[in-house]
Amino acid sequence: MRSKSQSNGTAAPQKKGKAGKIILTVVAILLGLAVGVGGFVYWYAKQLVVNNVTFVTNAVPTMIDEQGNTVDLEAVRQTTYYEPIDTADDIHNFLLIGIDSRSRNYNETGTGGLSDVTMVMSVNSTTGTIRLISIARDCYVHVPGYSYAMKINAAMSRGGPDVLCATVEDTLRINIDGWAYVNFYHMAEIIDAVGGVYCDVSSSELNSEGGLNWNLAEVNNLMGLPASQDAVTNTGYIWLNGRQAVAYARIRKVDSDYKRSERQVEVLRSLMDQFINLSLTGKLAAMDDILGAITTNIPYDSIEDYAINFLPSVSNISIEYMQLPIEGCFYSGMYGDEWSIRPNWNAMIPYVQEFFYGETTDFDPVPDISSSPSLDSCPSDLDINDLLK
Repeated sequence: MRSKSQSNGTAAPQKKGKAGKIILTVVAILLGLAVGVGGFVYWYAKQLVVNNVTFVTNAVPTMIDEQGNTVDLEAVRQTTYYEPIDTADDIHNFLLIGIDSRSRNYNETGTGGLSDVTMVMSVNSTTGTIRLISIARDCYVHVPGYSYAMKINAAMSRGGPDVLCATVEDTLRINIDGWAYVNFYHMAEIIDAVGGVYCDVSSSELNSEGGLNWNLAEVNNLMGLPASQDAVTNTGYIWLNGRQAVAYARIRKVDSDYKRSERQVEVLRSLMDQFINLSLTGKLAAMDDILGAITTNIPYDSIEDYAINFLPSVSNISIEYMQLPIEGCFYSGMYGDEWSIRPNWNAMIPYVQEFFYGETTDFDPVPDISSSPSLDSCPSDLDINDLLK
């Protein structure tokens, strides 16, 4: 087994020493003794959700259409394109979005920026399993309100998370119960809140142009820090702090967008493991930082259920991961003046359904993407277990 060596040869990562967190912990212990630990912890966790999460409610989501007009998002969507699979209320899908906050047009609602990470997380509250699907950012999709296809990461710029969510629903023919997003700087704070993560870093990932230290120097410069601060020196299975882990997850030029998605899931898996292994007071302290970095349209009741009841109660969460597009179901290369991925979504939808629900159902076909492979040429008999990463 590989050892968990430190990334820069220094001592193991230390927990945050914020005075406020220490005071809150002491108060929590005293009040716990006075009114009952279980009841107080539940109350305190609820206060974290109420006071830290940024909730966005758009009664009538809008978007910018092809003509530059602001229109009702639902008015330009198809309304009868598939029959949802009955999940008996124990399976819920959420869209997880990562935004590069360096975008000049970035704002707090997410409108104007590109999505660097697009994942669908399917939570089964009965089995305690989490299934993730990551969609490569260069995949072509049909965005509601547009007559031409575009890269999926551009959907955010047409109207924010609601438009990206609608695009993913229409593309995969699944229901999504809500979305949540963070920008990269907030992601670093989340990782630091659980004490860092462990990742398997190769020499090329560490030292190449566009690699971990290259990305880290760029982030450091933007934050006014010395370019070499916290530069990683070791390879293998090593500990990374928040900024180092974000730099690792953003590696792309070294290999491919597919490997980049795998690195992002690797960071997320370690993040979940670190959170689960925290003490009760450690979980509460981490939730203070984590929830404060999240912007979402997921209703408070659902946040409360998963953040307070589901996650803390599971001792060993199983995270299964599948990457889209699936090999054999897409072409990629230079089309015109840009490099892009041209998937056949109709070939992949049955695999998505089987992965999330364990069964498939009929659906209305998704409009074809130009220069994508024909449905007949795509594999239809792959073993779902062979597709898991």
